Amino acid sequence: MKERGSRSAETSAAQRALHTLHGRDPKIFEDPFAVELAGPMGKWFIRPRPTAWLIERAFPWMMPMIAHHLARARYVEERLDQLTGEGLAQYVLLGAGMDSFAFRRPDLADTLTIFEIDHPGTQKRKRRRLGKLGWPEPSHVRYVAVDFETEALRDALMRSDFNREQLSLFAWMGVMPYLTQESIVATLEDVAECAASGSEIVFDTMDRAALTKGKNTPGGRKMFRAAERLGEPMITGFDPPEINQLLAAAGFETLEIVTPEAFTKLWFEGRSDGLAPWEWAYVVRARVC
Repeated sequence: MKERGSRSAETSAAQRALHTLHGRDPKIFEDPFAVELAGPMGKWFIRPRPTAWLIERAFPWMMPMIAHHLARARYVEERLDQLTGEGLAQYVLLGAGMDSFAFRRPDLADTLTIFEIDHPGTQKRKRRRLGKLGWPEPSHVRYVAVDFETEALRDALMRSDFNREQLSLFAWMGVMPYLTQESIVATLEDVAECAASGSEIVFDTMDRAALTKGKNTPGGRKMFRAAERLGEPMITGFDPPEINQLLAAAGFETLEIVTPEAFTKLWFEGRSDGLAPWEWAYVVRARVC
């Protein structure tokens, strides 16, 4: 990843904005702050309905990935609401990007500390954008800069006021496919070491077959090429049995693996727009032992 940080963070915000502003009802996930956080992309291409319509028609191969982004966001935040009733005190966003959770959920400001952990370049760009928008940084957010490929997550958490005794939820969305397996294993081990027993992690990953079969479909070729053009190629995938082994070795109990088929049954069946999740990505939820 280049020093300037991740450009996919802005495209993810743009995708949330596209669905929020122009997607058909019922909405899968709504993020009214995403269009501003997407920067120029949101202003010039997403907010105006005519250009948004052209994007949808010109890039139909993007729609399954957009559906996956929406599903994973809804899933983790629904789980957060459930854990809030069980004493959740800390929400850790690994690769926070242009996430807007703190602005969407001010009702949790007094009970939940949010740690936004991301590449220094990405984080700097986000905070600069917040300043230009005139949005005060929420007092319950802690910004922690870390490059997952060169720094240990545990060291970054130790530099912050993260409390190892409190129940935490870690959300690691849209990051794992871009990392080496070694970095993924190290990060999982750091979460298991630093988080209190009973804390959870939710992350999304690609099926290993995406790197072969999925990459060779017409839509898959375009998706992988788009990531490469951003300078952020997708390089790592796991078969579900591998994930179970990986988590167990790192100190986790796998709680749930949510497949595209499961997400379709939950939220996408019967949609008039045909929106459905990408068949090669899935979401995993695990608990620290």
